[in-house]
Amino acid sequence: MQKRGAIILATIVMSFVTGFTISSDDKGRTEKNFKDCDMCPEMVIIPPGTFIMGSPESEKYREKDEGQHRVIINYSFAVSKAPITWDQWEACARDAMCDGQAVETALRKEKQGKTEKEEYIDYGRGNRPVVGVSWWDAQVFVGWLNKKTGKDQYRLLTEAEYEYAARAGTSTVYLWGDEASREYANFGTEVNNELGGAVGGRDLWINTSPVCSFPVNGFGLCDMAGNVYQWVEDCYEADGIKLPADGSTVKSGNCNVRGFRGNSFMSDIKTLRSANRAFVYSPDARGRSFLGIRVARIID
Repeated sequence: MQKRGAIILATIVMSFVTGFTISSDDKGRTEKNFKDCDMCPEMVIIPPGTFIMGSPESEKYREKDEGQHRVIINYSFAVSKAPITWDQWEACARDAMCDGQAVETALRKEKQGKTEKEEYIDYGRGNRPVVGVSWWDAQVFVGWLNKKTGKDQYRLLTEAEYEYAARAGTSTVYLWGDEASREYANFGTEVNNELGGAVGGRDLWINTSPVCSFPVNGFGLCDMAGNVYQWVEDCYEADGIKLPADGSTVKSGNCNVRGFRGNSFMSDIKTLRSANRAFVYSPDARGRSFLGIRVARIID
């Protein structure tokens, strides 16, 4: 009883200090990883909880669309431990569902569109994250998982779910603390508003790194910050305070662009922040060599 009381007290203190709580009934479930098929991603169960989404006005590099508000996620859901890899994407393409050739063509078109006309540089396949995919490509991959498993439970994360799963109980600027660090993520230049790969510390890659090359977060997820951005389900709502308080998908607002979260190997420390929101591209935009996929799954 004393031990249980201490746990409850600690939870109350954490909630008061950070605004983040996790349902006591679901603690420990985050360690129950599973795979529904051989080429399916490893999934991590995320417990229900409450957190403060967005950033305080005092946070350096804060954007005006990061208004803070409390989000209550009253359900468990599963998230792929890592971004979807080339191996997994190519399995979908072999089943004639994912359009692998169109993505390859788009990647080369983007690269050859540069002034120097340099050849397309392949960052590596296998266990590296797939890139160049559109939001619609991500939806097709989700459909492939549902068909492969006989379940209608796979989907993209909502924007709120992504930030909740990424923070994993933290309220700091970055997932690991208030200072950017290459010990925890593969990101680019440390100069604000400049793009370009960089290396240092644990970050040995000028471009994408094999998934899970860095420590997992508190929920056991890899690459929730850095390596590649990942598409989310939502349309864009410019006022962060108006985002759903229950973690659901934003279906109104500007649906001509779709969101992605997480930062990439070529992005700066401003966008590495946990609260940063990215809504730039239309859902059919392919060829972005820093943009990939992560999936969620409904839990029965």
